[in-house]
Amino acid sequence: MNDSDDIEVKTEDTASTTKIELTPQEIQQNKKQKRSKLRGEIRQILRGVFSFGALQLMLSHHPNCETFDPHVFKIGKLRLCRGCFLSYPPLYALVAMFIFWIPSRNFFLSEAVSIIDNLWWFVIGFGILTFASRWLGRYSIFIKDVAKFSRGAWTGFLVIVLISQHWGFKIGAALIVMGGMTYLSLHRGKDMERTCDECEWNANFNSCPGWEGVAGRLFPVSTPVSENITLERTEKSQTENPELDESDKKE
Repeated sequence: MNDSDDIEVKTEDTASTTKIELTPQEIQQNKKQKRSKLRGEIRQILRGVFSFGALQLMLSHHPNCETFDPHVFKIGKLRLCRGCFLSYPPLYALVAMFIFWIPSRNFFLSEAVSIIDNLWWFVIGFGILTFASRWLGRYSIFIKDVAKFSRGAWTGFLVIVLISQHWGFKIGAALIVMGGMTYLSLHRGKDMERTCDECEWNANFNSCPGWEGVAGRLFPVSTPVSENITLERTEKSQTENPELDESDKKE
């Protein structure tokens, strides 16, 4: 809404719009309400982002819901994403060892290990492991956990290979890896969306108990400024002309 002297308000019984001419005092009040609303929304977002519910969501990557319990580790009130906390530690550990620990770097680059020469076997093994774990994981959550840990280690080996290659190879492989990660993230998001759509709350995050403490803070229900001004005018006219109000009640 711009700061003009007129505000367009749609009436309930017609599709046309009616222009309300504002007095200078109401224009100033309109600006103050806009600034106050903006500050309130910023405070609301900050309270939501730094709330305990948002912290839980950032660590679990899933709503606080029984349906998603198999996807998280529970440590007290904290919920930790199983996939992230099983996959990323071995990945980061292998890369850090290769970069900062010289004996480890010499080991991975030695002819006995020959990790670079066997790059494609690592890629093929990674693909087989991914598809096998997706099929076998339906029957055992332990198999899924082992597969997630192995995928993290496999990815760590691939990163080591990328670090050891020339820049052209690094850029090309990095684009491929980023594309694969993007696909996996979108696929995981679609799975979560499908689960929420099939839930009894039908993905209504403002009412879903799994989003309680986060949705209410991030998506507050507010009233537009024009509606506030119209409501204030109606209340003011009723206060100044009580006879009109009584006649309306009689009708």
